[in-house]
Amino acid sequence: MEEESTIQITDHAYQRMKERCGWNKKAGARMADLAFSHGIEHRNTKGKLHRFLDGIYLSHQNASKLVLYGQAVFIFCRGNILVTVYAVPSRMRKIVPKTKDT
Repeated sequence: MEEESTIQITDHAYQRMKERCGWNKKAGARMADLAFSHGIEHRNTKGKLHRFLDGIYLSHQNASKLVLYGQAVFIFCRGNILVTVYAVPSRMRKIVPKTKDT
């Protein structure tokens, strides 16, 4: 399963996926792969959502890629290492589907 993955997922990221999103390892690995390949990057967002992602990006100095996929924000460092995952706050969830078409 993980050997076909193009990304590496840290133990911390798995813990946060379970804690914040309720995903087990298999679901977390699948979502991380989908986020990495099909997610919306930080630079492709606007408005409140962009400012929200700015705050996350600034709090993680080693982040090289911030990706929004579904109702979660995935933080990658060194290109393909997933470091942590945040759930999108409920006040932002209405904004997320509007950015899918970009």
